[in-house]
Amino acid sequence: MVPRVLWARPYVGRAFRFQGMTDQQLERVDRTYRRIGRRWAWNIVSFAGFLGWEPVLRRRTVERLELKQGEAVLDVACGRGSNFRYLQRAVGETGRIVGIDYSAAMLAGAEELVRKRAWVNVELVQGDAAAMQYEGEFDAALCTIALSVIPSWRETLRGMVAAVRPGGHIAVMDGRLGTGVRRLQNSYGRLFASIVAADPDRDIRGEYRKLIADAREETLMFGSYYILSGRARSPTE
Repeated sequence: MVPRVLWARPYVGRAFRFQGMTDQQLERVDRTYRRIGRRWAWNIVSFAGFLGWEPVLRRRTVERLELKQGEAVLDVACGRGSNFRYLQRAVGETGRIVGIDYSAAMLAGAEELVRKRAWVNVELVQGDAAAMQYEGEFDAALCTIALSVIPSWRETLRGMVAAVRPGGHIAVMDGRLGTGVRRLQNSYGRLFASIVAADPDRDIRGEYRKLIADAREETLMFGSYYILSGRARSPTE
C-alpha cells in the first residue's frame, strides 16, 4: 500500500495527510476512535485503562528511546499527541517529531495541542501506519498502546524498524492479559480491549524480539502493561 499525499498546508510546523488502503478492520478502528477521540471521552477511557498511570507509562517509554537534543523521532499512532510533551523535552526545539495516526478525530486533538503549545517542530500525518515508507529517516521510533489496535500490526512494526537508522532505538508500550492469579483481571482487560478496538491476544512481544536487537522488557501496573525497548539492527547483525 503506497501512501498518497492528500493535502499539505503550513500551520505551526507542517501537516501532511496520507491515505493507505482501507478495509473493514481499519473502518472499525476509525469508527471506534471517532467515538472516543474527543477530549472528554478520551479522558474517561484513559482513566478506565490506566487508573492515572498513563503519564508515567508514556514518560518511561520515551526515556527508553535515549533521545538527544536535535534528533528526529517517529511517533506511530500518536493519537491526541499524549507523548509529545515528553518527546519535546528529549529532542528540544532543534529536534523533529513526526506523529502518524489513522484517526482524524484523534489527530484533531493532536493538532489542537500543537497549536496551543506553539510547537514548530511537529509534523502530523494521517494514514494507515502499515503503509509507512520511511527509510532510515529517524533516530528513534515509538508506538504506545496501539500495536494491539492497528490491524496490520506486523507490517507497522517492520515499518518502524525501516524508518529508524541502524542502531536507533525503538520502543513499544502496550497492555497484556494476566497469568496465574492475575487471570482474574482478564475479564476486565478484554472488556476494555473491546472498547478501544484492541486485540489482547497478539504476540507483539514475540514479534518485537524477532526484529529488534538487545530487546528488553519492563512491566508496569502489576504486569498489566509492558514496555519493550531495543535498537534497530545494523546490516551486519
